[in-house]
Amino acid sequence: MSNVIAIVNPKGGVGKTTSALNIAAGLLRYSDITSSVLTIDMDPQGCMSSTLLGKIDGAPPARTIFDVLRRAITPHDGITSTVFQENIETLPSSPHLESMAKTQLFDRLKKVTDQLTSSYGWILIDTPPNMGVLTLNALVAADYVLIPTPINGLSVSTLRKLKADLDAVMNGPNDLLQILGILVTMKDARTKPNKKLVAEVEEVFGKDVLFKTAITTNTKIEEAPAEFQSIFQFDNSCVGATLYRDFLKKEMLKRLAALEKKRAELIEGRY
Repeated sequence: MSNVIAIVNPKGGVGKTTSALNIAAGLLRYSDITSSVLTIDMDPQGCMSSTLLGKIDGAPPARTIFDVLRRAITPHDGITSTVFQENIETLPSSPHLESMAKTQLFDRLKKVTDQLTSSYGWILIDTPPNMGVLTLNALVAADYVLIPTPINGLSVSTLRKLKADLDAVMNGPNDLLQILGILVTMKDARTKPNKKLVAEVEEVFGKDVLFKTAITTNTKIEEAPAEFQSIFQFDNSCVGATLYRDFLKKEMLKRLAALEKKRAELIEGRY
C-alpha cells in the first residue's frame, strides 16, 4: 500500500512546491521503496506540473487531475511521465481546478488515490496556498501531512490556524490522518533559530513535530526547478542536496516507519 503524503501550508511562498519536488526525487533515491512516485498537483497555478513537465509558462496538459476529478477520464488515463531523471509520474494541474474550489466535494481525490495506491510506492500531493476545498481533498486522501514552513512571526500565526484545521479533519472525515512533521524551510544559515518562535510552534504541535534538519536559503535550490531538475540531479554535492538527503535519510523515513506502525494499530483497533 502506498504512503500518501499531502504537502500543506496555507501560506504562500514557503518553499512548499520546491520541497515536494525534491522529496519526491529523494524518496526514489534514498528509500527502500524504489518503484515510481506519483505526484498530484492540486494547485490551480500548476507550478509543480510546469516543472515536472518542462513547460514553464506553457499550455496546460491535455489530460489533468481536473479531468479525473470530474470523471471525464480514469485516474490511470490522466497520468503522464515527466522530464525528471527520477522515475516520477504526475497527475498535472489545470487552471480549471478553480471551479472545483467553489464546490463542497471533499472526497473526490480520496476516490482517485484509492485506485492508484497499488501502483505506486509513494503518492505526494502538492496543494494550493489556502485551506479551501482543494487542500481539504488532499487531507482527506492522505495518510500523512507534511508542513514546510519558515519559522517567523507570520508563519507561526498561520500554523496555529492550520493545526485547528488539521484537528477538524482528523476528528472528522479522515481519522487516520497523521502529522508527519514540520520541515523548516528558507532558513538563514547565518542565524540560529528563534527560540521563542520554536517554543510557540512546539506549544501548538508538540515537541517532536519539528524536524531537526532545516533547509537553508540556497541558490542551487532556487535554480534547479528552472532547469526542470531535482536538486539531486542539478547538483548532488551542493548544500541544498545534502540537506534534503539528510532530512530524508536521517529523519523523515524513520519517522514514517514509526507512524506506519501507529497507523496499523489504529486500523487494527477498529476491528
